[in-house]
Amino acid sequence: MKLTSETRETLQHYKLLINASRREAGLSSRNTTQILDDICFYLKCQNAVYLGGAFIQQAGIKKLNK
Repeated sequence: MKLTSETRETLQHYKLLINASRREAGLSSRNTTQILDDICFYLKCQNAVYLGGAFIQQAGIKKLNK
């Protein structure tokens, strides 16, 4: 997957924040792939998202298991 430098910096920023919080809670660190999986799962749980210039209403999604 090809990511822009801005996207890589954003992922790195959130990865540092998430892993610092997880360390404080006694949990293991997450890698970048796991962070992206978490972001995608979070998006699936939202009623609506705005991505790529499109407003997507997701009211029809029932099953959200990984």
